[in-house]
Amino acid sequence: MRLPSSLRMKLARDFARVKTQGSSQAGKFLVLGALKTEGLEEFQFGLITGAKLGKAVVRNRIRRLLREVIRAHRAEIMPGWQMVLIARWRAPQATLEDLERDWLRLARRMNLLQTPSPAAAAP
Repeated sequence: MRLPSSLRMKLARDFARVKTQGSSQAGKFLVLGALKTEGLEEFQFGLITGAKLGKAVVRNRIRRLLREVIRAHRAEIMPGWQMVLIARWRAPQATLEDLERDWLRLARRMNLLQTPSPAAAAP
């Protein structure tokens, strides 16, 4: 299942706004920047994989893995947030599980995830 195009940040000014007005947290493999934005029905995300990570094949692999992490946790992400995920130099050696664990830790630290209701957690 693909993520809809409406969830992706495409404009440089959106990336710049998250960088200047938002807050960020650094993990082992990722840096997560986030900004609460009024008027968003869901959330938006953007990915940054710089040339220092490796050649195009490596950068594209990292982007695919990060999109999979977002897709897997789409229902948990609170609406109204713009997020930028920046892959750090260690990211090419990371597995999907490593990236997911790092992203979840950063997202929880920044309060981007919805807390499950007690009724939903009870069996």
